[in-house]
Amino acid sequence: MISGQNNLSERVTKVYSQNQCTIIKWQAPPNSFVKINFDGSVTSNLVACGFIIRDDNGRPVSAASCHIRSASVSIAEAMVLRDSLIKAKKKGCTNVEVEGDSKLVIDAVNGRLEPP
Repeated sequence: MISGQNNLSERVTKVYSQNQCTIIKWQAPPNSFVKINFDGSVTSNLVACGFIIRDDNGRPVSAASCHIRSASVSIAEAMVLRDSLIKAKKKGCTNVEVEGDSKLVIDAVNGRLEPP
């Protein structure tokens, strides 16, 4: 561990809004679960996505990132969620919690979205 670096599960991100500081902390999944955090990003013509799978102690199980030639943010996030679930299955993970910031993708996976 690098000197001065907190445990991964204790690291926090500060979000500044109207001169106030809100602390956002990663929350571990229940015992015997792993947690997948995934995200996608599009800037100009660059599309990137990635995920990390952590155990219930915050230790990394697997992680990956990639660049895609051309896609929307929703497509990038759906693709990386798919890839992360495939990786979790290959690693033998059967109890999985997923967290991402794409309401569209999460609603689609949970069957709460009607196709156009």
